[in-house]
Amino acid sequence: MTSPIDPSEAIKVLEAFESGRLDHLFTEANTEYFDHEGFEALRFGVGVQREAVWRLISAIRRSTGLLVLESAWGDFQLNVTPTAQLMEALYEIDTWAARSLVGRTDLPADEEWIVQDRLLVEEAVMIALDRAESSEGVECALRQARTEVIACLYDEVPPSSNTGIVACRFYHAMRELSGARSQSLTPDYIVGIHRLLSGDAPDAGLIRTTEHPAPVLDSPIVSTPPARILGELQSLYAYTESQDVPFVHPLIKTLALAWWLRRIRPFERHNYLVSRLVSMAYASRHGYQVAGIVGFPGGLNEQLEDSVDLTAVFIDQLQVIRASKQLADANLRERITRFHEVTTRFRPLNINHRQALILDRALRAPSTTFTIKHHARTRELAYETARQDFIRLVEAGYLQQRKRGKAFEFSLASDAERMISKKLV
Repeated sequence: MTSPIDPSEAIKVLEAFESGRLDHLFTEANTEYFDHEGFEALRFGVGVQREAVWRLISAIRRSTGLLVLESAWGDFQLNVTPTAQLMEALYEIDTWAARSLVGRTDLPADEEWIVQDRLLVEEAVMIALDRAESSEGVECALRQARTEVIACLYDEVPPSSNTGIVACRFYHAMRELSGARSQSLTPDYIVGIHRLLSGDAPDAGLIRTTEHPAPVLDSPIVSTPPARILGELQSLYAYTESQDVPFVHPLIKTLALAWWLRRIRPFERHNYLVSRLVSMAYASRHGYQVAGIVGFPGGLNEQLEDSVDLTAVFIDQLQVIRASKQLADANLRERITRFHEVTTRFRPLNINHRQALILDRALRAPSTTFTIKHHARTRELAYETARQDFIRLVEAGYLQQRKRGKAFEFSLASDAERMISKKLV
């Protein structure tokens, strides 16, 4: 049981705190907490008991729910300092569920799923492009990659470019993270993530044995020697399992894991992608659906010295996460508007919302062809449910079907626009 606080000591502590005489102590204690447990290495010089100051600092840490230290488990040290901006960014993300439209719209479940899935596709495409070298313009490369990935995911068309291959593998790996809440981030788990990303490549799931992995951004590489990689991964695992006192916010640890893996560089290839997936798995384990952890500006793991305070960088990353949530809501609002416009317009036809959206697209672009497989996969429908959506539109005379190979394709019937216009008057 904690002993009572001496009122006279409490007054001295508060006076020292308000006058700024304890500022240096907070800086030292927060950035190197484990090195200064009990403050044996510090000299206060403020005329108050150490225990009283320690209790003040502990109380403030508990009230903010933040720890400002990250690190010292392995070879690399990471420092993060509490600032108003950092706490504001964490607060915005932590309270986003109370303000978000996700799960609170009147959209059918398959409509909300499309929005979330397309954001996942977009992230996979952007990451793959970021890792690839393209001679095309950015917009052109983005369109090509997006088209290739959508065809791969929804129509089973094998990707032909390295960008498409990486993006599709990253997408599928992210989809598997939904079951990561009970998954410990052991070295075997991290190796398994690399295997998912590497496919049948000879180095799939193999820890690096060379002294220096492939260069990144033509920068000097600071990475873990091969003999120490497994030990670092085990330290990383211990870090994820630790019960921190004071509390370390899960999103701070999420970003710390990404940074740590990029410093270790345990594999010859795909270290950046592995760091993204492992950190996102940790976030998912703590109830966060995190997207948009972009690469650190300027190649953080090559440019910054060990132990540098990375608070500003982490704030930027948290802002990206927050922006991704705002984007999801913006896309949902657009989806809501289109859903109500289309279903209201086609209500006289007595068709469901999926069929109404099919007809709306077909009328806007008459050359569009549809397949059952694509329709089912974009909405997570059972194949028969997706098939019936088209069959009933064919029976009504709005669509025509033809067989291509083993599959049927559907497109706007020749007289459909006139028939539909008469019924919608």
